[in-house]
Amino acid sequence: MKKVLLTTLAASAAYLKYQSVKQKRSMQSLVVEQGLRSFLRGPDPRRALDFEKFNHINSEVYSIPRKVHDQLDFKWLDIGMQVLKRDSIVKPEKKIIFYLHGGAYWYQPFALQYHFIAKLADRVGASVVMPIYPKAPAYDVNDALSMVMKSYQELLAISGVAAENVILLGDSAGGGLAVSLVEQLRNAQIDLPSQVILLSPWLDVSLENAKIAKIARKDPILKLEELRFEGKYYAGSESLKSPLVSPIYGDLADLPPITIFGGTNDILYPDMELFTEKAQQSVKLITYEGMFHVFPIFPLPESKRAFEQIVDIIGF
Repeated sequence: MKKVLLTTLAASAAYLKYQSVKQKRSMQSLVVEQGLRSFLRGPDPRRALDFEKFNHINSEVYSIPRKVHDQLDFKWLDIGMQVLKRDSIVKPEKKIIFYLHGGAYWYQPFALQYHFIAKLADRVGASVVMPIYPKAPAYDVNDALSMVMKSYQELLAISGVAAENVILLGDSAGGGLAVSLVEQLRNAQIDLPSQVILLSPWLDVSLENAKIAKIARKDPILKLEELRFEGKYYAGSESLKSPLVSPIYGDLADLPPITIFGGTNDILYPDMELFTEKAQQSVKLITYEGMFHVFPIFPLPESKRAFEQIVDIIGF
């Protein structure tokens, strides 16, 4: 039995090594991806019971998870507005990361996201301002965008922070919301952040890009039909192709420099490519072959490389 087990493990290791070389990615990423395929079992908002749970939870006031408060030191900047703050470890604070978390516009922030943004802030010596924006199905795009617009403006007005010292960072749905935000700030002639950094942004909620279907089976995290359902409720009365909902359809001129990190096995990757083509000089897409949705927040060799690139973009 022991010999059979050792033979099986050796064969599995050899297969992983072969796939790693073939796909030009780390063995760790292959293991994590397989784990996500096998064990990622979250609620499905298309089911009536799960839908009602989301509606109830997202109608309630958000509470900071105890571990996030105690271990990562996130506190309320404005509990009424539902905006979190994490102070910089460097004094005086020179930069602020205005962070919009992902979660398909339905989910509250996950532990991996909190840990990622705290680690990044500590590395670059920045504080974090993190709006817990309203979520579907209780709220829609107008509620979410209005809230992040107001919290950004208050950051500049009340805190006295110069926009040139603000880095806007968003992942997944938060990445899409980040681009909608800078489009609206530009339209309103409000000072723009110095940089926009996006991790696997959801740029087109309509998901009509023909290339998506070819990638859908490769993505271990996102499910196409579930995304379409979630996006419809987030849009509310707005068209799925409204720039408020899907910023890829907005005016992409005169935006701050935007850097996108995306993996080729991400359902949203085709729209990252299309967005980069449309925006031309103002957007840089950094591609990681074979990587999945929001891979930079996972503990992987590829993520460490992306993390260092983000640090370089923000600077010190």
